[in-house]
Amino acid sequence: MEFGTGDLEEGGTYEVKVDAKNPKGEGIGHLRDVVVFIRNAKARSGKTYTVKITKLHRTFAYAEPLENSKYFIGNGSLII
Repeated sequence: MEFGTGDLEEGGTYEVKVDAKNPKGEGIGHLRDVVVFIRNAKARSGKTYTVKITKLHRTFAYAEPLENSKYFIGNGSLII
């Protein structure tokens, strides 16, 4: 299997499902063969975000969610 960003680009918008969270609170998802770290993804695993890629590397990327007004964190609290 060859990894790479393919047709992904910085500034592009994509749908990414959160598979897990890292200790920093970022959501972790996959987009094609690229691991995507979603900053401010304060939701449980399984939520799908529309994200904008802010930094793209060969095998991973950083993204910000576009719907950024309200988030539920793992304990059920609402952050506005």
